[in-house]
Amino acid sequence: MTHTILVLGATGFAGRQVVKAVAGKPGVQVKAATRFPEKYTAPSANVTPVHLVQENAETFAPALSGVDLVFLSAVPLDLEAPSKLRPFIDEAKKAGVKKIVFLSAMGVEHAPESPLGQIEQHLIASGIAYNIVRPNFFMEVFTESHFSPTIRELGKILIPAADGKWSLIAASDIAAVAAELLLNEAHNGKALTLTGPKAIDNHEVAAIIAKASGKDVTYENIPESAMVAGIIASGAPESAAGFMSFLMSGVRDGHFAPVSTAVKDITGSEALSFESFAEANKTFFS
Repeated sequence: MTHTILVLGATGFAGRQVVKAVAGKPGVQVKAATRFPEKYTAPSANVTPVHLVQENAETFAPALSGVDLVFLSAVPLDLEAPSKLRPFIDEAKKAGVKKIVFLSAMGVEHAPESPLGQIEQHLIASGIAYNIVRPNFFMEVFTESHFSPTIRELGKILIPAADGKWSLIAASDIAAVAAELLLNEAHNGKALTLTGPKAIDNHEVAAIIAKASGKDVTYENIPESAMVAGIIASGAPESAAGFMSFLMSGVRDGHFAPVSTAVKDITGSEALSFESFAEANKTFFS
């Protein structure tokens, strides 16, 4: 059976891994949704970039043309995501999309009024077959995102997480689960919490990065206000900084410490450990 899969956020951590994962499946064509398709380099011949801007609903129908499966994700830390993605889900239904796999976040089932919670509820009510994946923080936050610059420049992890533990997950594992869910109707209707194989605190994270990279790396628990100021100084909106502050309180309170077996349950393979991830990505720490 052939499928055409639209992947939103195709240049993001999860999206780019999903593109690779589904592009390797037989009978699959991939439409990689991006704001700047002219800058996109397709990883294989069956991947085509398409223009899609979440705040511009006029881009939805062209991107959805001929699509039967969708990997849906919001812009990270976007408090306005429901106003953008609810219309997208409605347009997907009009286009005859058969199934949507939505990238939510760990714990959203307990916060239905949150931005991602609102999108989950709209998807469930849409009548389109669905899966929801709720991953923990990505391991990539330490290599290519929020917490990586201070590791490279100062040899320090500077976040307000106290001694909280988190069961970090690699984006490649999220993608492996998403690919299986997209192509297997037996999983329809499942909502899955995705984590790495164990919970670790940030002193352990620092030690693992130090071992992999060969440089001194330490963790310092900074005030929330310092993190918020740093995020805003990097050019992110104040709302995004506030959202990250809220998430850090969840780390401190232990809400991101639980471990699930969903990656192995769905893919048959163990989730990648942070040790293996750090070793494979050690050039990012220098």
